[in-house]
Amino acid sequence: MMNPAALQLAAELGGTLLSGATGGMGGGLLLIERIKGHGLPQVAVLGRGAADLLQPLEAAERAQAGGLDLNLLALVPLPGCDLTAALEFHRRRIGALVAALDAGLPWLNGKPMLVRRLPGRIFRTAPAPLAKAPMGPLEKAELKTFLADWEKDRRRTVFRQPEWREMPNGGGFDTDLWSGVPLPDGAELRVPPLELACATPLTDALRAALRAATGTPVPLLPLPGDPSPLHALRLLTPEIAAFRGPVQAWERALAGLARLPSPPHFCARC
Repeated sequence: MMNPAALQLAAELGGTLLSGATGGMGGGLLLIERIKGHGLPQVAVLGRGAADLLQPLEAAERAQAGGLDLNLLALVPLPGCDLTAALEFHRRRIGALVAALDAGLPWLNGKPMLVRRLPGRIFRTAPAPLAKAPMGPLEKAELKTFLADWEKDRRRTVFRQPEWREMPNGGGFDTDLWSGVPLPDGAELRVPPLELACATPLTDALRAALRAATGTPVPLLPLPGDPSPLHALRLLTPEIAAFRGPVQAWERALAGLARLPSPPHFCARC
């Protein structure tokens, strides 16, 4: 049985509740389709909550009304959803994608940015020393400029040597693990670090859209946050990114993505 609140959310957003991989009360996936035509290039946008999807949904409707030939698939994992399992189960229903975007990641200090890499997550019964995450001089300078009001120790704790966190009920400790940092002995890798390709047509289109809409430079930075949804999106397409912006930025982004080569089409309707 589906949670009544999930049914209400689906009605408000014009979406469809998908189940089958996770089951349970409300543990499914909400799929909101803005389809212009069958077989057109498709972009998936993942939000951690419905509010994350309001701007891309509005942008898609405006762009489609203006003649843009592109389909938008917006996804919201409901409470209790195993997103990785759900996307694997509904892969054919969702279909081939030009790109999958995560619209739910927080921006540092609310400024426009794109993500270069995300930390993984590790577990250990007791804390152990972590090596400092490697970071080149350009990345260091960009991060320092972007977060000018952060003290050096705060940047180091977040981006270079994260602190261990005690889990509830004394169940051990977990922390972030950045790419290039060796796994400590006795630690369990629960979510691998993620590095996203930067010099691609996808990131060029997204960065240009943010620059044009906001009038500000858009850095590519490491971002602390939950990387699990971005990993799950990789089940759908290798072209993934985190993107946020005003409606005008989404319109420009969708127009840019519509021009990218589409993969061979498949979906549940074929």
